[in-house]
Amino acid sequence: MAKSKLKRYTHATIGLLFVIVAAVGAVLPGIPTVGPLMLASFFLLKSSPALEKRLVRNHFFAKYLAYIDGTTPMTNRMRISSILMMWLSISISAAVSMAAGNIKYWLIGVLVAAGLIGTIFIWRYRRGASVAQNDPE
Repeated sequence: MAKSKLKRYTHATIGLLFVIVAAVGAVLPGIPTVGPLMLASFFLLKSSPALEKRLVRNHFFAKYLAYIDGTTPMTNRMRISSILMMWLSISISAAVSMAAGNIKYWLIGVLVAAGLIGTIFIWRYRRGASVAQNDPE
């Protein structure tokens, strides 16, 4: 019995830490929000379904949680702003790396490659008839 309690408390603690990361990401650009929310939801569901329900019903994260289930389409405006914020973050990371004198070209190449993959993914995410109906563009 103690082992399962320890496991539940550990999952709850990890879930709450991911909620904190997501909250910081919701306020600061360049820090992810949806990924930590998904992990928080996973760990909170394993530890306490009531905590996970509170997370899902939280108004602070409402606009991010709509995309977790995969049924809500992204508008073109949201796609463009997501891509721009991602590339701003990549540019800042590369500039800080160069300014610090630790120029690792392979790392910048990895950042750019990840940015290209992310751009393709974001642009193609949930495109279809439902997107055309919800997006006035």
